Amino acid sequence: MELIQRSQSPLSSTPTPNPKPTSTALPPPSEDDAGRASIIQAAYSAHEIYSHADLHKITAYARARGIRIIPEIDMPSHASAGWRQVDPEMVTCTDSWWSNDVWELHTAVEPNPGQLDIIYDGTYEVVRDVYNELSDIFPDHWFHVGGGEIQPNCFNFSSHVREWFAEDPKRTYHDLLQHWVDRAAPIFRSYSDRRRLIMWEMSSSRGYDVIVSSADFMYLDCGHGGWVTNDPRYNVMNNPDANTPNSNYLGNGGSWCAPYKAWQRIYNYDFTLNLTDAQAKHIIGATAPLWTEQADDVTVSSLLWPRAAALAELVWSGNRDAKGRKRTTEMTQRIINFREYLVANGIMATVLVPKYCLQHPHACDLYQNQTAIK
Repeated sequence: MELIQRSQSPLSSTPTPNPKPTSTALPPPSEDDAGRASIIQAAYSAHEIYSHADLHKITAYARARGIRIIPEIDMPSHASAGWRQVDPEMVTCTDSWWSNDVWELHTAVEPNPGQLDIIYDGTYEVVRDVYNELSDIFPDHWFHVGGGEIQPNCFNFSSHVREWFAEDPKRTYHDLLQHWVDRAAPIFRSYSDRRRLIMWEMSSSRGYDVIVSSADFMYLDCGHGGWVTNDPRYNVMNNPDANTPNSNYLGNGGSWCAPYKAWQRIYNYDFTLNLTDAQAKHIIGATAPLWTEQADDVTVSSLLWPRAAALAELVWSGNRDAKGRKRTTEMTQRIINFREYLVANGIMATVLVPKYCLQHPHACDLYQNQTAIK
């Protein structure tokens, strides 16, 4: 889930070479030029970056279609190459082996390792500059500041953190994280009185507003196998459940969040289940993340669509009719048709059913009884 806490220049194009020699001296590189060069150095390639112009274009395109873009900077975890180009001292454990071999040396949930050094004072200067710069670009009053998957062992690589603990042996890891909150939260709140912060946490019981994001129901990248190599979980050859007829037993298969989340699983999710009425009042929305470890511009549309439409109807219209009955069977034909509209408009949405089912409504239902889904 995501915790909601109330608070408060484009890259220059390459010039066309002058065909004639010239003795005109070039101006010295500016700080902006140096910064851009550092960003390019930290990117996968010079073409895989977003300029200010790109970001403004994205927000304008979305706004014209009634969509709000809410940025996320995952801090203090998942911090490496980009930050390191600004100040190498503001990140820690970036050169470590992320280690599943020796758990005491485990520094990251996944490669590549790296976190902000949250004791080093210079970290907060850079965080302030980056946060304010992105806040100027993205006009929405919501901003996601991360807070997920922080690994304690990563901080062991920081001399600043080690010295901080040595100053007071009573300090704990929770004190360390509180130090981050105490230093970073005022930066995040200071940008605007209207600013609302989003953080990764499960905190409905604490009275915070919550955006539901369940890996069991709504992670769109799940079920395609893992991507870390030499993973022994792929080597399971024997069915662990003798009562099932084959080895398709929905085991991990290297994927921590298997199985694949079909649109029906997303649409039928009741995210207020087992919550008290007081807790349920703090549910203000839901999100279906598509993490990009195994997604790129070739596959993104098929991974998103039409499953994202199931989430949209779930949160905007609900999945039950006026009599409290599930509308899944009714929804089926609509989402199948919606997929055809997407494809007709050039969106490579994944196929949901054979074309026979499209042309023969309800002929592919599992049960003739249209109220089978309760």
